[in-house]
Amino acid sequence: MLSGKREILALCIIVFLFSIQSAEAEPSRIIDAGEILKKIEQGQPVEYNDVIVKGDLDLSRRGNMESSAGRVSINSPIQIANSVILGDVTIKKVVLEDAVDFNKTKFMSRTSITDSWFNDTASFNKASFEDVADFSTTRFNGPAVFSYARFGQTAYFRDSAFVQDAKFISAQFSQQAYFQRARFSKDANFKSTKFDRGAIFKEAAFRQNADFKLAQFLQAVDFDSVRFQQAAGFDRANFIQDANFDHAQFSQTANFGSANFHQESYFRNTSIQNALFQDIRFKEDATFDNVRIENLSLKGSDVEKLDIRWSSIHNLAYDDSAYVLLRKNLDMRGYLDDAGECEFSYRCERRAYLWEHDFGRWLFDFLAFATYGYGLRPVWPLGWSMAFILVGGLFFFLTNSVVRSRQLSDQREISGNRIARKAEGKVSIWESLLLATTYFTSGASNIISATPSEFVPVGLGRYAVVLLRLLGWIFFVIFLSSLTRTV
Repeated sequence: MLSGKREILALCIIVFLFSIQSAEAEPSRIIDAGEILKKIEQGQPVEYNDVIVKGDLDLSRRGNMESSAGRVSINSPIQIANSVILGDVTIKKVVLEDAVDFNKTKFMSRTSITDSWFNDTASFNKASFEDVADFSTTRFNGPAVFSYARFGQTAYFRDSAFVQDAKFISAQFSQQAYFQRARFSKDANFKSTKFDRGAIFKEAAFRQNADFKLAQFLQAVDFDSVRFQQAAGFDRANFIQDANFDHAQFSQTANFGSANFHQESYFRNTSIQNALFQDIRFKEDATFDNVRIENLSLKGSDVEKLDIRWSSIHNLAYDDSAYVLLRKNLDMRGYLDDAGECEFSYRCERRAYLWEHDFGRWLFDFLAFATYGYGLRPVWPLGWSMAFILVGGLFFFLTNSVVRSRQLSDQREISGNRIARKAEGKVSIWESLLLATTYFTSGASNIISATPSEFVPVGLGRYAVVLLRLLGWIFFVIFLSSLTRTV
């Protein structure tokens, strides 16, 4: 009984090892490319697995009916999976109506699929292109799958259109990859894709989400004039050489969180709605000339290499370290006005935080804001001074709380004629304003304005004079303080 169980176990192990060896075995059956072409001409389905295709596979002009724009229509489903195609593959001006499956297939020679339409799923999952792969001006009306594909030589997707989802997950481009003017109508997924050489996406358009998370750009990458109409994700992407995003347009969120820029990066004349630059690392200068950013988050980022003007940022997310480092960076680059505006914005954001957490500190912070703009608005103390002088002058005039010194002595001598003399010597509105100005400025120093001797405050006017002098001294000090910080 025990020996029988051992025999069964040994048999299972042999079967398992054989299945692994079979799965890893290279295709052994050789077929001629003419056999495939003959099936296509007859409208028969093409289904091959684990084969070696010998000869050139030219599907151009092989269809069984003519379609629009001079293209040939092929109705046969095509499946050549886990195989090797030795010769050139040419598909030009062809409409492939049914699904095309080249999963795990190796293309040993040039692959040229240009000016053609895939009306169903086009799957090149885990395919390998050993020579040039050209998909220029091709339209993928169904899902396009290039996940885990490997492009050994230059890959061209210029002027291609991806109407449905385009998947390039973990694909590898060993040479240049050209996606100029490519149009992605649905989601484009380049997650973990590796570009060993240059990647050119100039003037490409992404109408839905574009995901470049964890992408590796080992050489220069060009996203000049690219339009991202929905979210664009470059989080944890690695840019080893120069990265060019000049004139790019991010209509929604651009997520560069934890990305690494090892060389210079350019965002000149770029428009970004929501820029998430959290924990980002710029090892060389990042140029943001004439950029427009509506909302920017720099939490945890190293902004020392960031060359940006404060006027380009509409709203910076509140973070103590980000504000402080950015202000220091602006100051270091000589953008003194920008540094001041950055600090002013930070203090305003901080005031909103204090309102929710510490009312006492918020009150003093609000006074510092309202009176002289945290020392960054020297015009505000002058405005307040003019307002206090105006109020003081109106108060003196309307309450008759300031009289002439001669009038006061006459009132003491001739009490019976007091009303008549008072009417004759009443202080005018202009004199009241002049008096308020004199009292206010005399609070700072008698050198600026001496105390008038021909007018005497009476009643409530005596308290108003003290208050004006005190306010004059206070606002003179804070005016000088703010002036020294901004000039």
